[in-house]
Amino acid sequence: MKMFDIVQLNFKQLTRDKKNLFFLLLFPAVFMLIFGVAFGSGVETNVDIAIVNHDNASTTNLGNELVDAIKEFNSSENESLFSVHEVSNENQAQKMLENGSVSTILVIPQDFTEDMGNNQSSLGEVVIKGNPISSDYGIGSSVISGIVSEFSKEIIKEVSGQTIPEIELKYEDLNISSSSTFDLYAPGLIIFAILMTITVVATNVAQEEESGMIKRLKLSKMKTSDYVIGNLISWSFVGVIQVIIMLLVAILVGFKWEGGVYTLFLACIVGVVTTFSSVAVALIIVAFSKNAKQASSISPIIAVPLSFISGSFIPLPDCVIANFGGQPIQIYEILPWNQAITAVRQVLTYGQGLNAIFTNLIIILIMGTILLAISIVLFNKKISAQD
Repeated sequence: MKMFDIVQLNFKQLTRDKKNLFFLLLFPAVFMLIFGVAFGSGVETNVDIAIVNHDNASTTNLGNELVDAIKEFNSSENESLFSVHEVSNENQAQKMLENGSVSTILVIPQDFTEDMGNNQSSLGEVVIKGNPISSDYGIGSSVISGIVSEFSKEIIKEVSGQTIPEIELKYEDLNISSSSTFDLYAPGLIIFAILMTITVVATNVAQEEESGMIKRLKLSKMKTSDYVIGNLISWSFVGVIQVIIMLLVAILVGFKWEGGVYTLFLACIVGVVTTFSSVAVALIIVAFSKNAKQASSISPIIAVPLSFISGSFIPLPDCVIANFGGQPIQIYEILPWNQAITAVRQVLTYGQGLNAIFTNLIIILIMGTILLAISIVLFNKKISAQD
């Protein structure tokens, strides 16, 4: 079949072009190494949290119980996720926040026990303060949010006697062995490697077009869909290799990989389906490029910003565009690479199985299929115009 001829051709070109091979496989690994040295196990993650408990209940004090729950969550045999500082007033906590000795403040109000006990229109509230651009604050606030959510459900059970359906929260998994900032970055860097496929594929395809190779292939009755599928197959294999190389480098510099061979297999599956989207974007770039040089220049301008807005390097802010079943949908969640980062984090960082990432895979496949359909139409239109 013609598509397998394309697979063979791509592998021959890739192994001959040492520059592209380095850029595709080793360049992202260098990023992983740099992030691992900077944020890995060699650098202790010390998220400091100040707690101001104003709860004045004299008998059962739920404020004290919440503080104890946070301390209990934080304890482990070998290491702690954060340090808890109990302070007497908010001014002191604010000064600690300003001088950098803490990244997050939790304020428990005076009537916390009374509000929780009434259980009428509101369960009361707690206040979480911090610098929104601080990664430590992101970790601290997420952990506290999860603990408060579980704590409130337990109080509702005690007061009303009703069982509250368990709600799965992503930040519940922060109490596992992953405790360094690098453990949160590594999945994004793995997908960053797959995003870099855009640059290499766009360059290769544009060069094939410029040399007249694609015209010669079309003379052999090859369809555009054969050409695209052939590229998908070959670059999907490369995607698996990228996942394995990046994971090996990440483990070398301290990444805590959970779940054994099974989760590695799932991460490779995520890499394969995500590669579809990267190849599609590369073909779209070629469709709009006049020559190989232009394609080579445009592709990193597309790929690098995509890596940032997908969350490869930094935590992304809230940007809700809709709600589905009570679940907020962030604008960047429509990107297949963002879904891939979430999926890889679930399986490698948290040791989750297929059920945890099934929805992510479906979204990646849907978006990839849409991008592929667009790429086939645009690429075919460009090739046909040259006949």
